[in-house]
Amino acid sequence: LNDRINALTKEEGSINSTRIVVVGDQSHGKSSLLEALSGVDLPRGEDIKTRVPLVMQLRESTDGTEYALISVEGQSEPPERITLDAVASKVDEVTARLAGSEKAVKDMPIELKVFRLDQDDLTLIDLPGITRIARDGQQVDGKELERLILRMSRRYCEPQESVILNVVS
Repeated sequence: LNDRINALTKEEGSINSTRIVVVGDQSHGKSSLLEALSGVDLPRGEDIKTRVPLVMQLRESTDGTEYALISVEGQSEPPERITLDAVASKVDEVTARLAGSEKAVKDMPIELKVFRLDQDDLTLIDLPGITRIARDGQQVDGKELERLILRMSRRYCEPQESVILNVVS
């Protein structure tokens, strides 16, 4: 049912299903919180890791197998089927393809559908952390980077069906 609602959501801006949107400053544990909520390993490491929005849809597997489908929103390529163990590395790979190998932030969402046995339907959105200072390898100044990330955050938080988790330290 959620998949049908989400499909309608893309076509009709006024229809949205409930989703949890995680926002906050850069490197303050947003992705770690999503890992804890979802049980799905996400990219980890030093410096900025979430450089594009990640829309993670948790769904119950109907065929008895556990797997994930990864794609880029708005691109015509079919989703790639991957194992759950490969999610973190594949998200890293797709992020590098979209945003470059440096530290650039882009508004090009990755869609990740995770199918597991006995999984409740839930949509989680991981956004790049808010920062006011550009780092080496980011092709914009700090103010422009902050505006880009705030614009993304507002867009994902705007629908009234969004539950916003603000991660602060």
